[in-house]
Amino acid sequence: MLVDAGARNFCVNGGGDLHVQGRADACTPRHMGITHPLRPGTMATAITVHHDLAIATSGTGERGCHVLHPDTGVPVTDLASVTVVGAGLTMTDAFAIAAFARGYDALDWLESMTGYEALALFPDGREERTSGFHRFEKDSPGAA
Repeated sequence: MLVDAGARNFCVNGGGDLHVQGRADACTPRHMGITHPLRPGTMATAITVHHDLAIATSGTGERGCHVLHPDTGVPVTDLASVTVVGAGLTMTDAFAIAAFARGYDALDWLESMTGYEALALFPDGREERTSGFHRFEKDSPGAA
């Protein structure tokens, strides 16, 4: 609706999931913090957004164990959170929720999704990334 109304540069936050369109200004990218689900008030990482990107996180940080395994109906606890970056917010959010529900094999599954990258945080504090996620991290060489 914003694009249809003529907006070219904006950032919309829907419950912590973000859709960024255009640029903050001609020279400065936006930086979006990813909240750490195990350490309230801290960031797990920051994403550099130059233009047109969606960022969605599914996890336990804000709402506790609210994602249920589709076969058992039991809360999923394999991961603390999964953050996915991609082109459009609808699919990026759907992939974040599906990846979280998948548990341990979430990143292997997301590696097969063209145009999407992810960060998984585990309850024991470990972090894993898809092969291209580093391109979006702030201060990373070649950040998107």
